[in-house]
Amino acid sequence: MYCRERLHIWMLAACMLLCAQPSAFAEEPDTRMQIAVIAATQGVEVRWLHANIQRAATMALPQLWNRLIPRHAHGLIPKKVNAIRFLKKAVPTEKGVNIIFDQRRVLSYLKNNNVPYYVEQSVGHSETGSQIPGPVVDGHSGQAPLAQTVGRSGLLTIQRQASLPEQVLFEDDLGRDPHVVTLLLRQVNRQGRQYRLSLKGPDDQWLFEWIKRRGMTLTASVEGWVVR
Repeated sequence: MYCRERLHIWMLAACMLLCAQPSAFAEEPDTRMQIAVIAATQGVEVRWLHANIQRAATMALPQLWNRLIPRHAHGLIPKKVNAIRFLKKAVPTEKGVNIIFDQRRVLSYLKNNNVPYYVEQSVGHSETGSQIPGPVVDGHSGQAPLAQTVGRSGLLTIQRQASLPEQVLFEDDLGRDPHVVTLLLRQVNRQGRQYRLSLKGPDDQWLFEWIKRRGMTLTASVEGWVVR
């Protein structure tokens, strides 16, 4: 019974992957829209998560808001939001479900509800393939809401590979640190990944210790910081 149920879920996911149309909103996929929902982290069974895609999307939505919306603006998010309205793809995995939201629908919703959000822009590439950070803009007025609150910002480049669960845990832990204003995923490639990191103050010494406690090393760079 379970095998037939799981086969049905996988067929449904395959259909969603084939039927999903590419978004005309951006030429390159916005990696912020890709959320891994891990069953063990959510306290549910993997097969339950496979059979409840709508609930998986609901579980993924708060992490999407954390990536897109400044902390001071979270109170502006409408209380009742149906996550399934933004769903583009749902891909079952051994540990849960990878939820991919539709960028055009998500950003249009935030703009229509006057919720400030971070805009992903690919305005150029360096020799290493890193993207130049896009501006922080208000979806309604076009103003930069964090211009006076961010003490220091730059690119945090991770030059080591990690599994998707490890990446999610890293983002959650660092994003919740009181020193951090925003942690925005910019790019993922074979060598690692890159974030736009904004701090509350000019002091970044705590970050060196934070990284060291996790068995890695941090060095300063012209663009920001590099983790190896």
